[in-house]
Amino acid sequence: MRDSGFTIIELMVASAIVSIIMVFTMQTFTVNNRTYVKIDSLVDAQQSLRAVASLLERDLRHAGMMVPEAAALCGIDETNAPDSVYISDYTAVNPDGAIGYFDGSKIQGLTTVNLGTTTLTLDSLVIEPAGSLDPAYDTDGNSVKDSDFRVDGGVIITDLQDPSRGSVCGVVKNVNLATPSIQVEILSDNMTAYGGGDYELIAVPALEYRINAAKLYRNNLLLAQGIEDMQFAYFLDSNGNKALDVGELRGTQGNPYEAKLSDARDLRAVRINIVARTRFEDDNFTQGFMQATENRDDSAATQDGFRRRVHTAVVRMRNVGDRVEGL
Repeated sequence: MRDSGFTIIELMVASAIVSIIMVFTMQTFTVNNRTYVKIDSLVDAQQSLRAVASLLERDLRHAGMMVPEAAALCGIDETNAPDSVYISDYTAVNPDGAIGYFDGSKIQGLTTVNLGTTTLTLDSLVIEPAGSLDPAYDTDGNSVKDSDFRVDGGVIITDLQDPSRGSVCGVVKNVNLATPSIQVEILSDNMTAYGGGDYELIAVPALEYRINAAKLYRNNLLLAQGIEDMQFAYFLDSNGNKALDVGELRGTQGNPYEAKLSDARDLRAVRINIVARTRFEDDNFTQGFMQATENRDDSAATQDGFRRRVHTAVVRMRNVGDRVEGL
């Protein structure tokens, strides 16, 4: 009986063919995997953008709920960095049985508030009036709610007697139940006193939205990564005609927004622009660049491999002034 088999040449040819097939298979796998990673990163950025925008828009619609209109919102307008915004904290308010709005917590002994860290002595840490106090947060960890202000939450300060002075905003660094008082880092600007008249500064708890290193935070809690920029424009209907006139849209090119010069009672709508980017750069994509919206300066921007998506929306202030048609 004769034994049969493959020759060395046949084995070498077969091995070469298998090697070629494996090389092409691995190349195809690598390309497909890279494509998947790119698409997955882009989808992830888009999903984060939708979720963040939905939450921010919801919070903006609640701005001014049950608090003075002048304390509904306070923003920090930047041209070379992301904007920050402070929205009155509706989760700190219990509207049950209330008629009208609550005045906020009155600040004792101050007519001016300056940039930097300061301690504000308040008449109460709860903004509901005496007899209907309903604290929202437990600040000392004893499982008993004791304050409407919380550490790392925002705060908006305005003058109840003269809201035209505008507002200032910042972050609560400490809550002292005994005094009662809050330690606040004022970040927006100084609120200077006028030469005369009555002053009644109040503090209202707020929700802070800010971006740091492409990460978006809400009251110092990380919401999403890959959020590169956030810019706001504010429609302040100063003449009350319910129409957008020249100079009434602040936070745009040539018309900056300053909270201390803006009467939030005139606020009718806010335009938000959020820019999300992919987690990783694409080596084969070199046309990426910063998406500048409103008054953001992009003169120093350079091309990179990030893919970006921009969400733009206009939110009407339903708790401040009248609804505006046609914006």
